[in-house]
Amino acid sequence: MKPFYLFLMAVLLISGTSNCVRHLDEPPEYSGPRIKATISITEIKRLHIPNNFEKIQDDLIIEGIVTANDKTDNFYKSIMIQDSTAGITIRLDGFSLFNIYPIGRKIFIRLKGLWLGDYGGMIQLGAGVNKSNPQFPELIPIPQPLFDRVIVKGDLDQKILPRKLKMGELNDSLQSMLVTLTDVEFDHTDTAKPYADAVNKQTIAHTLRTCGIGSVYVRTSGFAKFASALTARGHGDITGIFSMFRTQKQILLRDTSDVQMNGLRCTVTGPKQIYAEDFSGQLADSVISIPQIKNVSEIGGRFFLGKIVSGNPCAEISAFATREQTVITWLILPVINLDHSSNEILRFSTKDGFDNGAVLQVLVSTNYDGGDAPWKARWTQLPAIIAKGSITGYSKEWVNSGDVSLHHLKGKVYIAFRYEGNDPPAQAAKLTTTFRIDNIQVVGN
Repeated sequence: MKPFYLFLMAVLLISGTSNCVRHLDEPPEYSGPRIKATISITEIKRLHIPNNFEKIQDDLIIEGIVTANDKTDNFYKSIMIQDSTAGITIRLDGFSLFNIYPIGRKIFIRLKGLWLGDYGGMIQLGAGVNKSNPQFPELIPIPQPLFDRVIVKGDLDQKILPRKLKMGELNDSLQSMLVTLTDVEFDHTDTAKPYADAVNKQTIAHTLRTCGIGSVYVRTSGFAKFASALTARGHGDITGIFSMFRTQKQILLRDTSDVQMNGLRCTVTGPKQIYAEDFSGQLADSVISIPQIKNVSEIGGRFFLGKIVSGNPCAEISAFATREQTVITWLILPVINLDHSSNEILRFSTKDGFDNGAVLQVLVSTNYDGGDAPWKARWTQLPAIIAKGSITGYSKEWVNSGDVSLHHLKGKVYIAFRYEGNDPPAQAAKLTTTFRIDNIQVVGN
């Protein structure tokens, strides 16, 4: 019996051992990359000083989900990622990045050795700094051979919902994030226009507005696959990456499917917005240059300038430091056709500063020819409320013009803001009041 028992024990031992061995053709269970974020995108962006470059020296890792790439060629050599705290732009020196980093893929980025920088205020990550032009250094994209060393690919098809916002809620902390602007429409001058110039490969920015005032720009590259598509005529929502270029707020589209504007424009029923301007696209301390707006110096060589006051863009004019005996400057709005509306009203806001008697008037003309000599036309002063009396500084609050009626006018009209002051040697004779203008709006039924 002993040999039988030895044989039985051997069989049981072999059988038990074979049950514990994993078959060689079974793949290991996927548990994702063995890497974790050590810092949030918000925290890493706080390390950046505007207009500077910072090399990251520590072993830090961020994670994020890809929200935009180069699939439609509206984003050049870059992808956008965001986590639960913020978004950031990653500069990558490669093409067809969407094949490697599709929208919805989670990625981890090893930050040690990378650089932080910004382009027009937009914070970016790159591999170094190109100082070949010392006046305009720029961030170097991460070279393609380093992609896999720096970027660890994670799960696909991760869901990330755009943040729904009203236009007035856009702020710098949202840059590089996927957002949806609700209740917007393209300005009437920018409807049914190509998103960009596909023939000459030129970038174009179209104005996006709410039913009231305020604007942001939809900026599209001439290389975008949808450059020849036409902007929407209707009203609704638009989704894209929020971008900043200096003080200009922009939405960068991933594709036209992100434009959902099939509703009736806010000008169809109820009060109609005929014209609006809030100077949001103007650079601080630069001469205002807006298509179809005339900025004309009649005497004294002074022009209306763009100004940023507590983060709010506006127009500004003053005779201060001109040393001119007379300063007269005109800011003339584009022609407004009142034949297709009724009960029209003009509204705007002003602030004054160091008031010593210079004058700002609001005028209207029906025979101005749109040229560079507005003083040759016939103008009528409108009874608007203008800020005044802030002798020792600037008024703390914006002064509303009140509802300035235009209902007595018909046809094509021009509205002008005319400044008159001086800056002679005699202190007592100076008329150098500073005036600021914002939120110009013409509405009607």
